[in-house]
Amino acid sequence: MLKKTVNPKSMKKENKRVILRYLVENGPCSRGGVAEKTGLAHSAVWRITDELLKEGLIEEKGLMSGKRRKATVYGPTRSFVTSVIYNVEVMETLVAIGYLDGFWKIVEKFPTPEKFEDFKAAVESSFKTVQSTYPLNVEISKIVFSVPGMVNSKEKILIHAPNLNWRMIDFQKAFKDLELDVLVENDANLSLFAEHFFSHDVKESEVSFFLYLGEGIGGAVSVGGNIVRGKDSAAGEIGHVILNLEDLKEVEYFLSVSRLISRIEGDTELDGNSLEEKYHFLKRMWFTGDGNAKKALEHYLYNMAIVMRNVIYLLNPGIIILGGLINDLWETFGPYIKRHLERMVEKEIFTGIIRDTIFKDVPPSLVGGNILVIEDFLRNLI
Repeated sequence: MLKKTVNPKSMKKENKRVILRYLVENGPCSRGGVAEKTGLAHSAVWRITDELLKEGLIEEKGLMSGKRRKATVYGPTRSFVTSVIYNVEVMETLVAIGYLDGFWKIVEKFPTPEKFEDFKAAVESSFKTVQSTYPLNVEISKIVFSVPGMVNSKEKILIHAPNLNWRMIDFQKAFKDLELDVLVENDANLSLFAEHFFSHDVKESEVSFFLYLGEGIGGAVSVGGNIVRGKDSAAGEIGHVILNLEDLKEVEYFLSVSRLISRIEGDTELDGNSLEEKYHFLKRMWFTGDGNAKKALEHYLYNMAIVMRNVIYLLNPGIIILGGLINDLWETFGPYIKRHLERMVEKEIFTGIIRDTIFKDVPPSLVGGNILVIEDFLRNLI
């Protein structure tokens, strides 16, 4: 019988990846704590953390009290930016930076131009500001575009973003002058990607679904921890599923946050400049008993329940997550949606979890943009 030999270089590389991933996902920890949690030998942890320190990938984060003495804790460095993220929505683009420890910060925003060439110019101007303000690492740092549409992420091509009217755009080619590698991904996929990285309930779910609520409606599906893309990168595009057969209206017509706001503003002016601000004002109107708000939101929540019912019967997911521009829909209106669902779905069919995204103050796709870079770096870690 042939004996399998272990490649020491390969083992060291994998151990290095395990340690850095643990620190990214769980935060600063002592060497002893890393050894205990990962199951690696103390000698290996000491040797690899020394190497990571020399490479500038981790740094000392302070001291923690141990049983006998104070132990130094280590965490991923913030000495350079891992990602510059452009979170593209129809009305507005958020610009953010991300670090190796998963931390992110919004640094700018600008109205999303209708023409891609104008968008390209806005990005190039924005990137110059970021480049002059925040340290980059040309071997690690990447530019990430989160977009509402069908994306061939491998070829870095936006196939079609209907609400932006952009088609077949090669992002790597378009932004080659920025001299950093470019990644582009669908916003709902990035949102589910971020949830999977940070959330145990998503990690433990064989099938997960993310319903992205924005100016349009997006969806993402993961099976066994992997995003399902489909042959033409259109898997999960629930916003374009027909919900009304009489006039062929799509899910997006009924669940788009911008359409919800427009319906209300036909009768009542809403305070606020952004969709989020207007939504929160609408929510206050609901709680004060405003008739127009009640009628519009009840219609919206009923249609939300129908869409979720269809997802449940199609995918039978272990978890459904709601989020995007609006990240508290289930927290606020969950009882109303649940009431409709209980009438539409037999209790034996769905025993999974429904919840809002864990990212409350930012589109989860933005967080996912940074995680996309971190995952790419960990995968190729030497």
